This record gives sequence, structure tokens and C-alpha cells, in this order.
Amino acid sequence: MSATQSSQINTEFVYRGSIIEPSNRITLPASTKESQTKDAVESRVAAIQGLSHWEAMEQARALWTEMLEAKTYPDDEQTIGLIANLQFPAVRDQLMADIPGIDEPMDRILLAQTHGKPQWSRIEWAEQLLVHAYTHSATAHSAPVLTAIVFINWWEGRGSKAHQFLQLALEADPHYRLARLSDQMIGTGMVAGWSMDKGAAYRDRGLEAS
Repeated sequence: MSATQSSQINTEFVYRGSIIEPSNRITLPASTKESQTKDAVESRVAAIQGLSHWEAMEQARALWTEMLEAKTYPDDEQTIGLIANLQFPAVRDQLMADIPGIDEPMDRILLAQTHGKPQWSRIEWAEQLLVHAYTHSATAHSAPVLTAIVFINWWEGRGSKAHQFLQLALEADPHYRLARLSDQMIGTGMVAGWSMDKGAAYRDRGLEAS
């Protein structure tokens, strides 16, 4: 699982940033903190560690695709699986790259520098799924979930909200590497590429860019 433990986006994102603009504070449903899912997630993480990199990635992407294509929130077993998968940096990066529905290199997707246009309604649904997962996450497991939400808000041009989610991630785990790098990035002033393209930029209410 060594490949699953590594993260491409950590190096790609270290010097990147987002413009922070004034907005209201984010509000999240209450987290159960040390939730009943903690032991179940840790058990699932242990099981994933016993898989090959390919098996872990394939299983994680299949579950995530099923959740993204569903019309209802996942059951507890699926939620536990998502939280566990996000604990592995390489899997986390791939699942985030799968969100916009674009078949291009991972780094270009994560940095919002693609030729294709993102599917914003799919991205909005992914954020709802991640918030749902957060509410079922123990503090020890929540930083990856929150950091994935950071990317969605940055893609949408919501730098202030991205920054707030980063603070929550760093409160959960002050040493979480991608959150720390992304926090530095936000202060440098990089804007997501999609935000600078009128045809690809985010529009409220989940309307697809046309």
C-alpha cells in the first residue's frame, strides 16, 4: 500500500493559492465528534491496508462512483467506507479528481486547469456527501474529509469558505499535510482556473456551465 499512502497533489499544491473574499461564516451540521463510526472506520482502514494499491483504488473509486451517481444519501456502511478510503492520500487525491467528471490528468483536475468543463451539479452533490461523511466522522478521521470540501469551495471560487474549512481541518489534525499546504496556498493568491473561464466558472444552484 505504499503507493496508496503517497500524494501527488501535496507537491503540486505547495505553492498554489486562492483569493479570500469576505463572506459569512460557514455552518455545518453538528459532528458526532468521537462518533460510533470510529471503530468501524479504523477496522475498514486496517482492511484496506491489507489490499494491493490497485485493489484499494478500484474498490474506493467504485464505491465513490456509486455514491456520486445515487439520488439519495449513502447508508452507514457506505459512509464508513468513504471515510476510511479518504484516510489514504493517494486514494483521497483520486477520489477528489473523480468529482468533476472530467477525464484528464489528476493534477490538472485538482488544480482546476482542465480543457473540459466541470459538472457543477455533480460537484455540489459531492460536497453534500462529504458533509454527510463529516457528520459521521470522529475527529481523528475528519481532516481528510474537510480538506476534500476545501477543494470544492476553491474550485467554486469561494476562497473565504475554503479557508474556513481548512481551519476546521487543522483543528482536527494540526499536522495534516495537505491541509497545511493548502492553508499556505490560500494565502498566496492563486485562483482556480475554472473561475477565470466564463464558460467553465461555477454558477449557483448547480447549473451546468454551457
